[in-house]
Amino acid sequence: MATLAGQRSEKLANRLGEGAGQLKLLALMLYDWAAGRYPNLPRTTLLSITGALVYFMMPLDAIPDPILALGLLDDLGVLAKVWQQCQVDIVKYQDWKQDKEGETSEQ
Repeated sequence: MATLAGQRSEKLANRLGEGAGQLKLLALMLYDWAAGRYPNLPRTTLLSITGALVYFMMPLDAIPDPILALGLLDDLGVLAKVWQQCQVDIVKYQDWKQDKEGETSEQ
């Protein structure tokens, strides 16, 4: 699911704007947790991110995605709320990811 959400965010990047990068980061965060690489994800954050990604992937939601200009508005609203609620854990994940990338480049 995380990879599908990442692919969909890339596909809709022009319409999502900054939300595309946020969505991709949340998908990577969930993917790293599921792969066991990042086990430090609190349950509430895990559930919030999973819920946001499922909502984003559902073609039929509060405002169907094919409706121009409004279709992704509800998706972006859910994403913004999750981003705000999980900000502390997102920053911790970004720091962890940068540390991991730094370790890889040093080897």
